[in-house]
Amino acid sequence: MTDPAIVATRPALPALYSVRGWPAEVNPAYITFVDEMRSTGVEVVDVYVGPTGFSTLGEWAGAVADEIQTRHQTSEPLHLMSYCLGGVVAQVALGTLTDRGIEADFVALIDPRHEPPQYRLERGLDSLYRVPWGFRIRHHLLLLTPPDSQAVRAVLLTVLRRAARSLLELPKRGWRSRRRANPMIFTEMYLAHHWEFSALLTPVYLYNVESSIQNYGDGDPSVHMGRYLSGGFTVRVVEGDHENCIEPPYSTGLIKRINADRRAVVAGAGAFQ
Repeated sequence: MTDPAIVATRPALPALYSVRGWPAEVNPAYITFVDEMRSTGVEVVDVYVGPTGFSTLGEWAGAVADEIQTRHQTSEPLHLMSYCLGGVVAQVALGTLTDRGIEADFVALIDPRHEPPQYRLERGLDSLYRVPWGFRIRHHLLLLTPPDSQAVRAVLLTVLRRAARSLLELPKRGWRSRRRANPMIFTEMYLAHHWEFSALLTPVYLYNVESSIQNYGDGDPSVHMGRYLSGGFTVRVVEGDHENCIEPPYSTGLIKRINADRRAVVAGAGAFQ
């Protein structure tokens, strides 16, 4: 049991606004994670706006920013948290809030990631989510530019391998991928893959698992988020993998880490202060 005297000396934490990218039925584990965080005495405000009816990620994130602005007490510091795809939505929403003159004092993104061009190309994600050809060509050209440039032959072979694999998969999955079986998931991924990201000037805490850093980030500890975080970022490597880092037993350590970072920020001793 925590000593009451120690608790009394800790700085009070403002409400934490939790931006969800997925509906509860798609990712119930995150709902449970938020409840576990609340059990530590933290106030968490659930923020979810579905993607239906929006034509761009900017419009969707703008509605999320509206929801935060409506519910946030302007006299309090703004603390935000998000996980997975929600981290991508939160990034764009943060840019919208900044444009409105609202700055976040603390931002926690739990294992978000941006797919690099090679990852998108190998898995055919641009084709899967019907990304415009202008975007696709730019992604292919990025593979040919320094410092990690690849030979034209290597890029063409990747395209051919993906095309052949798609043809082999057709008898099993048909023209519509299994990922499109859930229209909500497809809509959210469609909006995310059609968006050109701009730099975010708000400093961010990234809580990434080792497997994401290695498998999706090619050793990049920010899992390719860093190239969009011009305001600075710090990476906390947390336990578990992408799916279970927000579940017991790993969630306990993650919550302690986030709460400790928030207390440091409130006390004026955070990583960016």
